[in-house]
Amino acid sequence: HTTSCMLFATTLLTIRTPLRAPPVRMQLNNMIRTLMGGGGGNGGGNVSAERLEDAAPSWEALAAKLDTASTDDERAFRQDLESGRAARACSLASQRLFDLPDGEAPRLTLFRDTAAWCPYCEKVWLVLEEKRVPYEVKKVNMNCYGDKPAWFWAIQPSGGIPVAKLDGQVIRESNDIILAVEEAFPDRPLLPQGDPRVRPLLSLERELFSAWFRWLTSSASEGAQRANFEALLRRVDGELAASGGPYFLGADLSLVDCMFAPFLERMAASLPYYKALTLRRNDGWPRIEQWFLAMESRPSYRHVQSDFYTHVHDLPPQIGRCQSVPEAEVFAAEIDGSDGSWSLPLPEDDGSLLQPLQGLPPPAAA
Repeated sequence: HTTSCMLFATTLLTIRTPLRAPPVRMQLNNMIRTLMGGGGGNGGGNVSAERLEDAAPSWEALAAKLDTASTDDERAFRQDLESGRAARACSLASQRLFDLPDGEAPRLTLFRDTAAWCPYCEKVWLVLEEKRVPYEVKKVNMNCYGDKPAWFWAIQPSGGIPVAKLDGQVIRESNDIILAVEEAFPDRPLLPQGDPRVRPLLSLERELFSAWFRWLTSSASEGAQRANFEALLRRVDGELAASGGPYFLGADLSLVDCMFAPFLERMAASLPYYKALTLRRNDGWPRIEQWFLAMESRPSYRHVQSDFYTHVHDLPPQIGRCQSVPEAEVFAAEIDGSDGSWSLPLPEDDGSLLQPLQGLPPPAAA
């Protein structure tokens, strides 16, 4: 197993990962001055911090009000989260204990983004859930959503996330974290011994990512970029067909699937919205749809996966402006709900919904 992990590490080092989006610094003081009529020039009054009175209730008062207004189910949900023994993954959880004996502390701490929107955090999160590795969670902002605390900069000078601390060792890159987890927790292995398909599949994943990223953020050579991306999708679909499916290495989920998952998920959301290209329920790549359905049948992924609306709006702050084509307007209206499609109860999924609803649990009886 160690040999497989070494080969996997070598593969990851040879596959170039694109740079993260630069941080966006928001000047809060200037914003306050502008909103309050301050700033330079004549006619603007300066507002000092001393004149602003904080009338907000305390956190303790808010917590007491929340508890009073909560139902028994809501209180039970929060208790499950706090215990670390909840039946499913949740972005609000601060720890996941799985089968760890009472009184023992997890060996691993995962530092990830507050909103659970980071794709690099998601693949680590998915691996931990699939392998049932006990872990604690500490949350920090992504660079594009705010500043990070000083204590985080002390352990991660680049500011990048995710970061993990495993048995006291700090690990600062997502792929390195996954590799370390696979070695430290050999139960439920996700990396087959010496499988020659792993390296080319990981290279294909990076090719697909790069083509998507370039096309999504550019309006140049629209037709050529679309043709290139569709050709790569056919290659991905062909690899899934060759494996026998439903996963990239066959009948069992592997680290390859965990690597593909975050960005295929974001492609499926963003491309209809911006480029009028659907990945889900598209006869052009049926094996990709079968892969999605297989992934969504796994609680480890279904409760980590996000929705189309979230992704189409969390991507631009992370990667820059996404470029739309006019043909995408009808898809954007459906995802945003501006066409009136957002209504409760949710419609039955008859196979025509843009975002499939399979895998969602049925609503509890009233």
